[in-house]
Amino acid sequence: MLTLTFHTTNKDSWLSKIMEYRNCIQSGDCDAVIFTFPGIEVKNLKPVHIVSLACLIEHINRFNVNIKVDRKTAVGDYLYRTLKFREYWAGGRDHSHIEDENILNLWRLKEEQKELYGNEVANYLKTKFKSDKDLSAVKLSITEAFYNVCDHADAKGNAFSFILFDPDKQILQIAVCDFGIGIGNSVRTILPYVTDEEALRKAIEPKFTVRSKVHNSGMGLYTIRGSSTEDQNMLILSNGAFLMTKGESIRTQKMDFEFQGTLVYYKINLNHYEVAETLDILDFDYL
Repeated sequence: MLTLTFHTTNKDSWLSKIMEYRNCIQSGDCDAVIFTFPGIEVKNLKPVHIVSLACLIEHINRFNVNIKVDRKTAVGDYLYRTLKFREYWAGGRDHSHIEDENILNLWRLKEEQKELYGNEVANYLKTKFKSDKDLSAVKLSITEAFYNVCDHADAKGNAFSFILFDPDKQILQIAVCDFGIGIGNSVRTILPYVTDEEALRKAIEPKFTVRSKVHNSGMGLYTIRGSSTEDQNMLILSNGAFLMTKGESIRTQKMDFEFQGTLVYYKINLNHYEVAETLDILDFDYL
């Protein structure tokens, strides 16, 4: 039994551990692992932690390794009881119902479902929280995030999304993670000499596309950035670099570890969105 331990929710340390554990399980040398999270409080977990951990579990599961979580830790019990992680791997589910109304569940990204989740999120906010906001941009950004994975990542099905909603602050936290080839490697299929930092900057430019699919318009990450309201950051982490935006500001930086895939994390403050227009009477005189 191999023990995989996480001691902190510091994003840099957590994601570095995710990659360390990914790389240590690459063959049939290990038959069982247990995840443990000593000292970590559930309240400090963000969607970034959940989706990256889900990708790691999916990676390990494909080597037919028996996977357990230490339910004596608060996080282990949360993963088992609240997020129902067991249902995704032992039960083979793509998504599961969660009782906590502020969690829109873990969602396995699949080609045939890439437009479904955006609709699910918008409907959830309207029905559960009686939101009167125009949620078209929210729905579009989530859909674009899924298209970005399905069209470019070559993740072979190892990709997940997770969303939290704070109804008091009206803030959505959205994270999408895949264990694919990464943005840098994708961009280098047409621009061979760009660095990982340069590739991330190119990827958020409007109408930039690597033309991996006929329908690509190059608006995916640009659209996601546009939905992230001006008081919130957007983070893209891929290969050896990360990019962070806030408003018009863009910052890129090299990392001291290689993230083999892509993670996109952004927030949407619904207070900044307009109320959806409705037509009480529909007749031709309105036009």
